[in-house]
Amino acid sequence: MPSEVKVYGTGQSRTVLGIANAYLVMHPDATLEELNQAFPGDLNSSNRSETIFVDINDAEKFKSGTGNSTYEMFFFEKEDEVITLKDGRKVAMLELWQKADFDKMVEWAKQYNIIVADYKDNEYFKKGGFTLEYDEDADAAAGAVAAETDAAADSTDEKNESSDAQANDAATEPAAENTESDAKTDDEKAAEEQQNNEKKKKRAIWWILLLLIILILLLILLIRGCSKQTEPQPVAPEPEETVVADTTAVADTVEAIKTKFNAAQFVAAKADLTESSKLVLQELAEMMKKHPEVGLKIVGHASSDGTQKFNQKLSEERAKVAVDYLISLGISADRLQSEGKGSSEPISEDREKNRRTEFIVIK
Repeated sequence: MPSEVKVYGTGQSRTVLGIANAYLVMHPDATLEELNQAFPGDLNSSNRSETIFVDINDAEKFKSGTGNSTYEMFFFEKEDEVITLKDGRKVAMLELWQKADFDKMVEWAKQYNIIVADYKDNEYFKKGGFTLEYDEDADAAAGAVAAETDAAADSTDEKNESSDAQANDAATEPAAENTESDAKTDDEKAAEEQQNNEKKKKRAIWWILLLLIILILLLILLIRGCSKQTEPQPVAPEPEETVVADTTAVADTVEAIKTKFNAAQFVAAKADLTESSKLVLQELAEMMKKHPEVGLKIVGHASSDGTQKFNQKLSEERAKVAVDYLISLGISADRLQSEGKGSSEPISEDREKNRRTEFIVIK
């Protein structure tokens, strides 16, 4: 089990998803309840479910109620985004993260030795992601080096002690034995010298083997360290798109944002923005800041509930309150238009689907 996990993320929500996966690397046996205890719901100020993680089956109730889309409004539910616990339980994580909540989560994760080593804002029209970096084998390899070194040192100490003992014994032997040694034949002396040489060779071989083992282990650690420090190759800049292609991409993004906004819904019979609809308009404002050449017309529609006069006024107020909120976020008023059409243009027999807001790209 690693002692630290680094997260490299693109986009706030998917970087938080990386933090959750990093926690499971550190705590592979964690349950859904333990996951929510580790990351309490108040880390996200706009959380409507009170917890950041829910069972995938419970996340169904937060889907869009319009019936014409399977867009996940509040939780990650796609196959490559669902978190699978060790007990097989599938978990969906809260998707919407404001900048202040994201910064709070990054700081909170540090107590679990989870470090967001690099973060980048995801480009519009591109999906974010994350990668994790950790090393389970580094401590084990270091321990192996220490173990080999200690074993070699012990062996060397034993041999030195043996040599010292032999030297002391030789020094304390009586002179008579020296006389006897002098009387040894040349063959006996040659045999002793050969034995001493063999011992020296064996000792030298042991030292060489020990050094080779240490060098191999150090080389393995060096290769791993270099592979981690390798900088990613710079990505060649994409060619500039023509105005037509860029407008098409912007229109596709506006259509996706419109789906989110309609999923958030107004309070019935009122023109007050909900917290979820404000988050979507904040995303729309960021897109318009990146594309100052784009203007937008917001058209409000109402269902057939109530009188025609009331519905006309309500649709106008809903469109205007969305425009006013975008202006408060720094979008110039001359780039925005609002219009209300009441219940004059239904799109379905389902009255709920007729209560909608359209975002139309204009030049």
